[in-house]
Amino acid sequence: MSEHATQARGGRVALVLPGGGARGAYEIGALSVLLPELERRGEEVTLLCGTSVGGVNAALLASLAHLPAALQVKEAVGHWRALRRADVVARTLSPRLPWNLARLTGDALGLPGMRRGSLLDPGPLRRYIEGRIDWDALHRNVDHGVIESVCVVATQLATGRPLGFVETADPDRVPEGSELRFLPTRLSSEHVRASAAIPLVFPPVEVNEPPEAHGYYSDGATRLNTPIKPAVELGADRVIVIGLEPLASTVSRASERTPHLVDVLANMLDGLLVDQVAEDMHRLVAINSFFVESLAVGPLPSARAYRAARGRRPYRRIAYALITPQRRRELGQLAARTYARRYRGLRAVATEPDLLLLGRLLRGRTEASGDLLSFLFFDEEYIDALIVSGRRDARRWLRRHPSFWCSDGAHDFDLDPIVAVREQEAASLDEWRNLRRGAP
Repeated sequence: MSEHATQARGGRVALVLPGGGARGAYEIGALSVLLPELERRGEEVTLLCGTSVGGVNAALLASLAHLPAALQVKEAVGHWRALRRADVVARTLSPRLPWNLARLTGDALGLPGMRRGSLLDPGPLRRYIEGRIDWDALHRNVDHGVIESVCVVATQLATGRPLGFVETADPDRVPEGSELRFLPTRLSSEHVRASAAIPLVFPPVEVNEPPEAHGYYSDGATRLNTPIKPAVELGADRVIVIGLEPLASTVSRASERTPHLVDVLANMLDGLLVDQVAEDMHRLVAINSFFVESLAVGPLPSARAYRAARGRRPYRRIAYALITPQRRRELGQLAARTYARRYRGLRAVATEPDLLLLGRLLRGRTEASGDLLSFLFFDEEYIDALIVSGRRDARRWLRRHPSFWCSDGAHDFDLDPIVAVREQEAASLDEWRNLRRGAP
């Protein structure tokens, strides 16, 4: 698509895909509805930004971008429906299990020669990403301008900060002087695997290209799970964000039972991943509502002057489409129900002992217990249910937003006057913190 055509259709469209393990199937389900509708409107995605499994999906979709939307989503859905647990991790219950546990313990204690660094063997995932994603097609799509940029976010262990690996035909588009560091490169399996290296579950991944990025990386979701900022920095005017939990929190009845460690870990995961999505979306809506006067006028003079003084681009109004489940913990509860139905009794012991063990280990006492299971539950029935759920929630968004896009915070975020002031103060506080840190 030409630059003129892109602008004529309302600007660049970015796809923002967060991390969530097996729940990446939900992302593809939602996009199987959205991408054909976007094509029908004469628009298309030209920027893809992903973290963790979102990075895997971003690379997959970038490799399919030359196809009509209907074929893109058919291929992507087919990839996920064909996925099995053996494609992601090696069997845990094997004769090597005692040795693997000993190595993991030795690694934790710092014993020489005892290095494991993870609970699961990532070998199958490496082979899957290298073999199932058409990397040559991805590079051609970027080189020929079908896709402007693909960004995969990983966490650099040496600094503890997120880093965006960006493949683009125009390196001048890669932002400099941003809070988030971007490095132009030719994306490969190592970048995507680094983004998806869930701490403790998978070992850190050594990245060698580009040379200035050499080092070890882990899951980008630990620092930047929702890559909205990279999408905006790369020039997006509109963003499609797939969230794995609704933004509006619901108050659950307190459990009187003593929680298991699994319940504690599930709530930590909830805060790490879900709250990032909510905070990022609220900040985007706050900027739309309080720092930008209108599409015609642009940023407020004070915001414009501040950004210019810091050498940063002015704020822009960013339209969005936001797809999430309707109920809190819906995807985790779906995992728990599917597991309970499919993996019980002697059949599970005989056919899927690894999944039986996984379910037993991740069984908690609260409604959060299914969330951890859902990350690693690469079961064909669960994946199919996630795809169906994503499609349903995408259709619900389109029914509520017939024009596809929204930029009015009051429409989706219920920004009453009191909440509006709080959101404005939060966005201003972010700018003040950046100033204190000396951010450009």
